[in-house]
Amino acid sequence: MTPALPRNLRYLDLSGYAFTGKHAVIDLVREFAGYTVAHFQFEFNLLRIQGGIRDLETALADDWSPIRSDAALRRFRKLARRLAAKNAWTNPASWFEAVGWNYDDFFKGRFTPATEAYLKGLVEATWRTEWPYPAGEIGAWELFRRKFLQQLRVPSAFDFDYALSAPDDFLVRTRAYLAVLLDAFADHGDHTVVMHNSFEPFNPSRALRYFADARSIIVDRDPRDVFVAQNRYVPPGSNAKPAPYRAVATTPEVFCRRFRLMRRVAARTADTPGRVLRLQYERLVRDYERTLPEIMAFLGESPSTHVRARQYFVPEKSARNIGLWRTYPDQAAIALIHSELAEFCIES
Repeated sequence: MTPALPRNLRYLDLSGYAFTGKHAVIDLVREFAGYTVAHFQFEFNLLRIQGGIRDLETALADDWSPIRSDAALRRFRKLARRLAAKNAWTNPASWFEAVGWNYDDFFKGRFTPATEAYLKGLVEATWRTEWPYPAGEIGAWELFRRKFLQQLRVPSAFDFDYALSAPDDFLVRTRAYLAVLLDAFADHGDHTVVMHNSFEPFNPSRALRYFADARSIIVDRDPRDVFVAQNRYVPPGSNAKPAPYRAVATTPEVFCRRFRLMRRVAARTADTPGRVLRLQYERLVRDYERTLPEIMAFLGESPSTHVRARQYFVPEKSARNIGLWRTYPDQAAIALIHSELAEFCIES
């Protein structure tokens, strides 16, 4: 039986710079009819993660060599196995493989077969040969085993399966692959899949190319409130006391450098007109009545599709998250951030 072709879905990615208020837009789009919205904790990382689709395109299409292309395919296949696998106490081997993202479950069993079909379509030929370059990436025990065999003069000690690939239709095949995955996730009858942090805010236009119809909304926020929020972080579902989220920054000085660097990098590339919307959290909350029509126009939606208005995103409640810095105990840190990042601060 031939599997059904995926639907012609639209794709919307919501991203930010960490603690910049993306969750408000997640709640807002949950109010629209026809939108399948991923849980806020689930991030579809396959495009942006090291060894993922963006790296694969660079190696196969943008900066090809026989070494880099083979290595990129090898890394992508290994990454896909880890993303697909599920940790299980009944399967001890899974604890050496799975990273805990459970893509086979999330995509309803389609992830692994779709990935294998995708890779098969990208590769023109494979053969086993002596090929020293993968030795730089294999595990320590595997490297030891092969060197030991080499000392025993086993001629195939450093043989690997080499993949020849330089597809002219990389984008076409990637679009088809992602369409299969997202079709599995989308609810029946919905027309748009909403995911989180798949594109990132730095060069979203590159990621847009992987979809026939996609848009990106990027949320930013007053750096003083970002700093306070990251220092009062509580993991979702946890009863832990608020504590600094160290992945963002450790000190006010480092925070300022990180904040400015990320915006500087984001400004290096031009956004695709009509496909990327950069949104200030404070404006969405304080000027909701004027900002909402702009968002709906960007998405190509009419007011009639906003069927659950204010059921998830309530601007009056979100307003409590504006101006957190005013009551923060360390006002010296707040003053430093205001001094270093004044052009990003929202004054009221």
